[in-house]
Order: sequence, then C-alpha cells, then structure tokens
Amino acid sequence: MTNNDKDISFNERQLKRIFYRRLAVVLWTSFLVAAAQTMVFFAIFDPQLLLQLSTWSVEVSATQGYTFGFVFFWVFSFVATFLVGIVMVLPRTKLAQRTRPKEDD
Repeated sequence: MTNNDKDISFNERQLKRIFYRRLAVVLWTSFLVAAAQTMVFFAIFDPQLLLQLSTWSVEVSATQGYTFGFVFFWVFSFVATFLVGIVMVLPRTKLAQRTRPKEDD
C-alpha cells in the first residue's frame, strides 16, 4: 500500500486546531492586504472630498472615512482570501493527482 492509498484520520481536537489555524491565516492575510489597500487608496483620495462628490448627505470626519474604508477593504479581502482558502482545501481530482513512476525491483 502506497502513501497515497493510506487514509489519514484526525480526531476532533486536531480538526478544530486545523480549522482555527486556517481561519487565523485568512484573517491575518486579509488584514494585511486591507492595510496596504487602505494606504494606497487614501494616499490618492481624500475621504472628505469623496463625500463632497457623493450624493449622500452624511457628515463623516476624516478618521471615520479612513475607518469605513479600511473595514470595507478588510471585508472585501476576507471574502477573497476565504474563497482562496476553500479552493485550497478542496480535494484534488484523480486526474490531477501526481503519480509516482513505479520503480523496477
């Protein structure tokens, strides 16, 4: 029996640790990407100027605008990294699995 044929089983505690580790990776990655996006976006655009151009009649300070922008970027980045995480966890198809060439004994 080769290593590919062996069934690897995890207990419930190990599965929780794996889940929390992956969730932490998704959260941290999305946080770093959102921080970079916020810096680049607000280096170009002023949040108060954007509110003057909008049709909303809401008074928002610059700090609140930066905060709303960061939260928006973080949620957007979280969704993107979460979807990437789901794709990475999906099992590989049999066609995509690597097969080792059989060695002659």
